[in-house]
Amino acid sequence: MTIDEIYRLVQTFANKEQRGFITPSEFNLLAKQAELELYNKRLSVIKEKSPNKKNVGVYGESLAPELAKQDIAPFYRIQKVETVNNSLSYKGASGAIETHYIETIFCLPDEENDISTNIPVDIVEPKDVNQILRSSLVKPSIEFPIALIGQGSGSAISINVFPEYITNIIVYHYYNDNTPKWNYITVAGKPVYDAFNSKDFKISERTHGELVVKILEYLGVTIREPEVVQYAQASELKADS
Repeated sequence: MTIDEIYRLVQTFANKEQRGFITPSEFNLLAKQAELELYNKRLSVIKEKSPNKKNVGVYGESLAPELAKQDIAPFYRIQKVETVNNSLSYKGASGAIETHYIETIFCLPDEENDISTNIPVDIVEPKDVNQILRSSLVKPSIEFPIALIGQGSGSAISINVFPEYITNIIVYHYYNDNTPKWNYITVAGKPVYDAFNSKDFKISERTHGELVVKILEYLGVTIREPEVVQYAQASELKADS
């Protein structure tokens, strides 16, 4: 579904419950919040590497890590970076480390440091890093490098790599920078969808029914996802006939 189809579905169900007209600005605010919530739900499953418990309420589906990865695959990035003084920082849309997940880091081949292949970097917890750096047995080396991830200044996420002479790395990570927007032009005093200047949801289309339910939930309207799917399918059949 496009963002326009989702907006029209929200309006339809809101009208049925006498919630009244949902303004574009109100919808856009709730749309961003809903996508972020669904993204974080799936990110949590990926981090824990185990399915979440099946919900009893509106969503009756347990979410496996493989399915969670498919749902937020559009947010997955592979970024080649060069560290400066063994530190890397990059900006995140939300400014919160919780909305980011660095899955894997590799050192890239480097002739100067005699690195001929990609070497996996072990991501360590802040509470462990000092002990590792001081250890004579597990001290970071070119064969066994480590990285520390934290919140930098402002909205930056920082990555520190050890040993310090490693300068080229590649980062595989999830990063939510999307701001869905239903844009419009005004015709006869009414908002009319402007597809060219609108921005769709980035999360998998499989979750769009859940998005509608979630936005309506914010508005105080409770429906079940099958109702959304049935109504959307019926609308498509009417449009095709």
